[in-house]
Amino acid sequence: FLLEQVLSFALPYPIANLQRFGESQRLVSAEGDLLRLLPTAGGERLLRLRYEDCGPWLEKALVAGEDRKFWTHSGVDFPAIVRAAVLNVRRGRVVSGASTLTMQLVRIVEPRPRTLWSKAVEVFRARQLERLLDKKSLFEHYISLVPIGGNLRGFEAAAWTWFGKRSKELTPREAATLVAMLPAPSRRAPDRSPAELLRARNEILERMYRCAYLDRAELRQAQRAALGTRRRQFSFLAPHASDWRLALARRAGEEGAVIQTSIRLDLQRRIEKIVADDKGSSVDGLAVLVLDRGSAEPVAMLGSRDWRRIQFNTCLSRRSAASTLKPFLYALAMSQGVARSDGLILDAPLVFADYTPANQSEDFVGLLESGEALRSSRNLPAIRLLQRVGVTAFRDLLYQLGLPVGHEHRHLDLALGSLAVSPLELGRAWCRFGSASLPKAIDLRARDRVLAMLRQLSPDPAVVPEGKVAWNTGTSTNRRDAWTVGLTKHHVLVVWLGRLEGRGSPELVGIETAAPLFARIAAILP
Repeated sequence: FLLEQVLSFALPYPIANLQRFGESQRLVSAEGDLLRLLPTAGGERLLRLRYEDCGPWLEKALVAGEDRKFWTHSGVDFPAIVRAAVLNVRRGRVVSGASTLTMQLVRIVEPRPRTLWSKAVEVFRARQLERLLDKKSLFEHYISLVPIGGNLRGFEAAAWTWFGKRSKELTPREAATLVAMLPAPSRRAPDRSPAELLRARNEILERMYRCAYLDRAELRQAQRAALGTRRRQFSFLAPHASDWRLALARRAGEEGAVIQTSIRLDLQRRIEKIVADDKGSSVDGLAVLVLDRGSAEPVAMLGSRDWRRIQFNTCLSRRSAASTLKPFLYALAMSQGVARSDGLILDAPLVFADYTPANQSEDFVGLLESGEALRSSRNLPAIRLLQRVGVTAFRDLLYQLGLPVGHEHRHLDLALGSLAVSPLELGRAWCRFGSASLPKAIDLRARDRVLAMLRQLSPDPAVVPEGKVAWNTGTSTNRRDAWTVGLTKHHVLVVWLGRLEGRGSPELVGIETAAPLFARIAAILP
């Protein structure tokens, strides 16, 4: 014992080595569902596992199969070493190593050639570890770091891969299957040597019975069951949102094991199904974004119809805003007293020295109510309002709403959406517009009147009740972009359709192309 103390002082255990494998970062949904599991720096899938989360059967299978005296010995089971030595001499070969879980942990962290000298070092290091850490911590390190074949390290990653569940959800036979892989995880992989693994699993179950963890009936039932394994890929969900969130995490230097997102997985999946079933447009560009009105964070995000074909995230790409900014202009005009919700506004030609604006429909209707002019996205009334409120005032408002107006001079075409915005920027601007903390330039009552005007019609009465959503459409010049954006009680929804290369298309009209898809998604928003 004195010699051991002296050696430990001279050769302290490198406790930092227990962290040498790192840990896979997990990207999780708002509810905690796994969206993506990133490999460690060594290319492995490693999920650290707490003792409380390993479940009862993994502990029992591991102790029964590998180290019955784990909770009582001091790192080394000397009687077992003697028995193993005698057995190995009798057989003329190594048939038992008598390594405790603590000794195996030492070997995992500091691999050495399998020699007698290495075994002596393992004994010494195991004794050191037992003095440094309590049994619970040792057990946690072991179940987190033990290699389970391929690029899997630890039982949590193995449980996800082979059974599609967490360690704490494993049944006795499933836990025994994973423990049975330990001596040779690659050779005994379920998809490589199922018969050998089945025999080893049943031996582990027999040991669990001898330890009184199972009764005879449970043993027989478990041994008769098939392996029940199937290699599964780790979750790869909400891919555009996950890519975006990971990019933010890298820029912010987030190093935690868990990266939280605001994505609501059930809503994300339902929207993905709606988009997959949508046959209303043949263009290759699509963005669907749902934001929580309170936080302005995405709860669902699709940057294309299929991430596997188009990984480019159009939710972050700037395109002409078209008429989606007009509600802000009308609210500003009403706040200044130059327009009224029940007033009339002129839709008639305007001619400037180098600019002749027109309506999308290429006609003029004369006097009409403000609400009708806004809902039908008439361009000439919007330009007249912008003349009255001033381009600078409108530009400042857009800046306060978080839109990228820049510092350059703006012109009257700002009323028609000449500003380039991304769906994410536009959605967050609508969140601010719908919040209680409005920019000072907008009166709260004026904002509410504008939203009431936009609620008077449904984008599709067959699926969306009138009054549920305040919405607006937009179609950019030469029909390059089709937009529909709006807000419900709790969410802001943005739908954009267009060609990725920027060319126009006859089908790209907001009310005809984007609005039907918008309506089907708005119908499922709580």
